[in-house]
Amino acid sequence: MRVTGNGSASNPYVVSALISGDAGNAMVIGGDGGLYAAGGGGSGGLTTVAIQDTPCIDLSGLGTAPQPLRAAPIIAPTAGNLLACAANGLQASLTVGACGLQGAGTAASPLAAKVSAWPYLCPIDAQAGLVYCDSGGTLRSEPRGKTEYFTTTLNQTYANLAVPTTTTTGGTTVETRSLSVTNPDACRPALAITMTELDVDFVIPAGGRAGMFMYGDETYRFENRGSATVSNVHTQTTKVVGNTIVPPGATQNIDLVIGLGFGLAGATYNRIQSFIRAVLIAL
Repeated sequence: MRVTGNGSASNPYVVSALISGDAGNAMVIGGDGGLYAAGGGGSGGLTTVAIQDTPCIDLSGLGTAPQPLRAAPIIAPTAGNLLACAANGLQASLTVGACGLQGAGTAASPLAAKVSAWPYLCPIDAQAGLVYCDSGGTLRSEPRGKTEYFTTTLNQTYANLAVPTTTTTGGTTVETRSLSVTNPDACRPALAITMTELDVDFVIPAGGRAGMFMYGDETYRFENRGSATVSNVHTQTTKVVGNTIVPPGATQNIDLVIGLGFGLAGATYNRIQSFIRAVLIAL
């Protein structure tokens, strides 16, 4: 504004508008003597509005009646983006698949895993397994249980070797035979349940005797109370043991310790046949 005059009758005060000469200024003095900006709708507003977009909002328009200011959300084209602009506003449409999930993803119906009721008497916190997420984002359960069966047999003859005269518990070890087993589970130790069979042929003169042992346990003894030698007398015995633990993915031997004893009156043996069978269980 600009004021001239000194307020006297001959030179009264005169107040006038000072129109800026800056480029883009559309303000003028109207026909009625008032300030006027063309395109302002008669109210004297600016003809344009400066706008600036943001990463999430796209602005357009001049802020005038012919070109009103508009704001549109910028929806990222990233795969998996659920945000969309619908007729009634922004929304994230969540579709639940046919398996594994339930709920609508809202406060009233939150998204949750679809599970069954725990049907067992034991407490779920202490006894239930776990669920894991792999490197590809797939849910995985505990490793599946695995089993493996191994077996070996040997039937070996000898040139009538003397039966040891040992009379103490366990006899004398004459041979150790082995079965190589491998735990099929790379995650957990396996229990090996082992069955061994042993058969020894004895030649026992009159008044003689002989016995055989597995792992120091006597499983057979024969005493000849007749008057003549008995040849190739034998029987096949079986023993089951379950005290072998094989570490995850490891290979180790399961041994059968063969013992003989109670030899008397020149008793000999000429054959030993054995079987070693093992089932490895990893759970």
